Amino acid sequence: MKFPRSLKIIYTLLASVLLFGFTIDVSNSHSALNSENSQSFYQPQGKKWVAPAVADKLVNPLKGNAEATKKGKRLFQVNCVTCHGESGVGNGPGSAGLNPKPADLTSKEVQKQSDGAIFWKITTGFPPTAMISWRSRFSNKERWELVDYIRELGKK
Repeated sequence: MKFPRSLKIIYTLLASVLLFGFTIDVSNSHSALNSENSQSFYQPQGKKWVAPAVADKLVNPLKGNAEATKKGKRLFQVNCVTCHGESGVGNGPGSAGLNPKPADLTSKEVQKQSDGAIFWKITTGFPPTAMISWRSRFSNKERWELVDYIRELGKK
């Protein structure tokens, strides 16, 4: 399977962090953002990551689907545990070198967000942090499955 150059760079940096324990402070970095979504997710340093209001209007087509939640758990275990940890509290093995730290997906702050907002955040990522966009890696259905599993994490 071929990976895009940007993913190779991200995975190389993450591997360096895991192997050498470097702290990466990217809070003052600026990414080249495309005009389609640059205004919607860039927020100044120190501000909370807030999805645009339009995200709240997105309806989760898999809400309450137990099979979707199981699939979301599998996706989470393979792709998200490194940073967010097994239980989703942001203490994965790769989190030690990240600044800012990964979100606690079980927190009231995350759980009170709409399904659409969480879906949007998984889709877009949050430059300049380590949270990458999963748009090209996961289908819409898979991202909704992750949303369902994140909701399950909040119940534990």
